[in-house]
Amino acid sequence: MARYIITGSTGDIGSAVHKMLEGHEIITFSRSRPPKYASTHHFLDLSQPFTEDALEGALKGTDHLDGLIWCPGESLYSLIQDTALEKVDAQYNLSVRSLVAFVRVLLPMLRRSKAGRIIVITSVWGRNGASFESIYASMKGAQEALVKSLAKEFSATGITVNGIAPGVVEGAMTDLLSDSDRAFLMEELPQSRFVETEEVAHAVSYLLDSKSGSVNGEIMNINGGWYT
Repeated sequence: MARYIITGSTGDIGSAVHKMLEGHEIITFSRSRPPKYASTHHFLDLSQPFTEDALEGALKGTDHLDGLIWCPGESLYSLIQDTALEKVDAQYNLSVRSLVAFVRVLLPMLRRSKAGRIIVITSVWGRNGASFESIYASMKGAQEALVKSLAKEFSATGITVNGIAPGVVEGAMTDLLSDSDRAFLMEELPQSRFVETEEVAHAVSYLLDSKSGSVNGEIMNINGGWYT
């Protein structure tokens, strides 16, 4: 039985990953909602600054860890001139600062694993940019740079660091779209369908496998050929 931490565990992708990992020891983090599946759960608002001491306190007694799966994300549709700096800060905290804090605290635990894994769920927009989502896309792009840098930095430890960049995923975010926006996207997508959360979870499963030890510093596109 492996031990994994899932952040953003109550979101669509986080829940799918959690379900896929049932049977393992799971530690979860979310802002306000409890997860659907069994875990040792902690409430923590990742969009706000928190101290590493607080995180260490939550994980007191955890001596080793086999993987961190970073799933939190919050859409932000806005022209840059209309985006309040407080929202920029929240996106930065959620995508970058909190991720860095977790990696710093968890690194000694991951080093004790035979196959330590860090997997970051990024976005197609982090790879390609997005009008009206420039802040969100920028933070996802920063995640990709961090993934590639840490993969090199940790290469001698046996810990791999990879990202998964989904396209349009069926779930809460797409539920907010108008019928016309959904129809427009369907015309754009080569497969004429949204990505299923289980497809993203399957990619996480592949990267967690011990046989994927040479996959390092990669960003896996899961968008049905939309952006290649």
